[in-house]
Amino acid sequence: MCRLLLLAPLSLCVLGSCKDNEIRTYKVATDSASGNSAAVPAGPMGGVPKGETAQDDAARSGSVVWQAAADWKQEQAGQFLTAAYTLPGGGRVTISKLPGDGGGLAANINRWRGQMGLKPLADKEVSGQPLKIAGSDAEILLFNLTSESSADDADGILAGVLPLKSETWYFKFTGPVGVLKKSGGIFMEFLQTVRKGGGGASASTANPAPASSSAKKIHVTPPAGWTPSEGSSMRAASFSIAGPDGTSADVSVVPLPGDSGSVLSNVNRWRSQVQLAPLDSEDDPALGKKSEIPAGEIFISHMVSAEPVINGKKAAIGSAILKRPGMTWFFKITGDASLVETNLEKFDTFVRSATFPE
Repeated sequence: MCRLLLLAPLSLCVLGSCKDNEIRTYKVATDSASGNSAAVPAGPMGGVPKGETAQDDAARSGSVVWQAAADWKQEQAGQFLTAAYTLPGGGRVTISKLPGDGGGLAANINRWRGQMGLKPLADKEVSGQPLKIAGSDAEILLFNLTSESSADDADGILAGVLPLKSETWYFKFTGPVGVLKKSGGIFMEFLQTVRKGGGGASASTANPAPASSSAKKIHVTPPAGWTPSEGSSMRAASFSIAGPDGTSADVSVVPLPGDSGSVLSNVNRWRSQVQLAPLDSEDDPALGKKSEIPAGEIFISHMVSAEPVINGKKAAIGSAILKRPGMTWFFKITGDASLVETNLEKFDTFVRSATFPE
């Protein structure tokens, strides 16, 4: 089995500070229209056919679309890539597709493992962590092609493979292992925006339409001791928490269009990030519980790694999922297990402070 790195940024650039005895209310909003919103499969030679827009081509080919972060620098993709981006924190994300099964899942994964100096796996051992694509029965398979013992300056690969009926899509995040550890959560946020286009769909339905401006805005009140952090442009809010002995935790609020997957699929994805086995049923008490807040019904989960995964210490994730009309909101606190656990009550209060303008 390929284990994923803890895909959440654990050390973020601090933009400001909060006094210990002061609570501030932040009004934040996302604006998907400001980003690279129509990245789609290219024509036969890497371009869009004359007379068609990129979205027209996505609708015509019935393939996939995604939402790149506004601060990602788009590169000239070239003949063998559909799209390529350089991330501001380092690393590179590339997207490509091959016809059919692309030569086989095991063959491609083992090729990447070879590039990282890892031994090949038997076909039956190649099974990525599934990430369900909202609005379809398709799944992206997630892989970490990096040795857990690799130094931070060694090369690493995080990858998502999306097998479709007539083609296979490959999403790769490459860079030094230290960069992948820090920005892996941003890559996961990006993969959650991937959507299948409909073969007969119009361009507006092939590319997930942004929700109304009121649905994209949220007001949250962070507790004392949480410092606003840079995060990524996909986040509506981002905070860092500094703990003793250099420990840290990251808090994020991420809106994604539509249903954005079941509670079970999202919780299992987060469980994989702290190296826990997936749950089989939505009736499993380990999944979490429902709760009511002024903004609506949320689903709260908390998970702790069984083994040390961050600098010899256990990691934890606390999360809340809030579904709103046309948008799903993900609240997460991730990092050192003891620090996360001491902030869970604050996290609960933070989530409950969420309000949405009419």
